[in-house]
Amino acid sequence: MTKLFAQISHGSQLSIDTLLAGDVQLASPPEIYLKLSEIMDNPAKTARDAEEVIKHDPGLSARLLRIVNSAFYGFPGQISSISRAITIVGVKELRDLVLATVVVERFGHLPNKLMTMREFWRLSVRAALLGKVMEKHLANGTQVEPVFVCGLLHEIGRLVVYAKIPELARAAILLSEQEAMDEVEAERLTYGFDHYQLAAELARRWHLPRLIVTTLQCHQHPEETEEFSLETALVTVASRLSLWEVRSSEQLEEVLPGLVGWLQSLRLEPHLLPEILAEADENFEPIFKMLFQD
Repeated sequence: MTKLFAQISHGSQLSIDTLLAGDVQLASPPEIYLKLSEIMDNPAKTARDAEEVIKHDPGLSARLLRIVNSAFYGFPGQISSISRAITIVGVKELRDLVLATVVVERFGHLPNKLMTMREFWRLSVRAALLGKVMEKHLANGTQVEPVFVCGLLHEIGRLVVYAKIPELARAAILLSEQEAMDEVEAERLTYGFDHYQLAAELARRWHLPRLIVTTLQCHQHPEETEEFSLETALVTVASRLSLWEVRSSEQLEEVLPGLVGWLQSLRLEPHLLPEILAEADENFEPIFKMLFQD
């Protein structure tokens, strides 16, 4: 056992509540997302009500229209209004895109010295795209909820940890490297929770859908949840392919043994992964730019 491991094992630990205490910006839910959720849950409300909420923010409206007109969706013809976007994409899908853009803005300037914001969001966008592409390649009869936003939000807990407790975060990274230990286990030993548990708590406080909370909370063991187990496995595979920066067939062969069980549960043939990686990477730059340009 290394000296670092001994020090951490006997160190004091935090709680998620303590970490988030007093930080209204992080702990409070995105207002525009909540308004759209309330409209969706109210039978008396219409798509016109959703349109008015979105149009109240011209910058957000412009960004959403750029996304729905991109190759990411591949709709024929130009979608020139939010009302048309709602008609074609649907309120739920547009609400999820609103959440994505709002979270990018909220976390876009959270300072940390362990990872650049560009690096962080490149990993997150790639995971989101991999999840979306994998959905299309699932065997017939395998039905899942859309997971693009789940993939995009999957690592936000990491960003909070890096910003709030950078020294402890650095200690967890060193522990993982020195002990050849899984990163999540090292985090739990170092400060009492992991960044996925932290993100799940943020999602609960923001009143996000159970799908998002579950894919975060059960990231390590998708098979242990009865609700959204396939979606959780899908996001976990996408997240790991992104975090491990898997791009070549050689890299894929190295990591495949750790993914086989989840791929089997998804009925996703491993030989499809090179095609999935290629398609996600082909669409990456346009989507990344649309989410992050003003």
